[in-house]
Amino acid sequence: MIEKITPETYIKMNEEFEEEGTAFRIMVPTQEQIDNSIGAKLPTTFIPQKPMIVDGSDPWPHSK
Repeated sequence: MIEKITPETYIKMNEEFEEEGTAFRIMVPTQEQIDNSIGAKLPTTFIPQKPMIVDGSDPWPHSK
């Protein structure tokens, strides 16, 4: 059986994170946002990124 994803699903996940002491929280979307994202298409082509520079000269190499 597939459970319908609702904002309550995200609220419960955040509660579990708090109980476990996990320093991670999920933004709770609206039902409309959830419904729109379920039918979203995944990319069909791969767009390669430039290699990440790790010498410290570029602090956010993949944000461009």
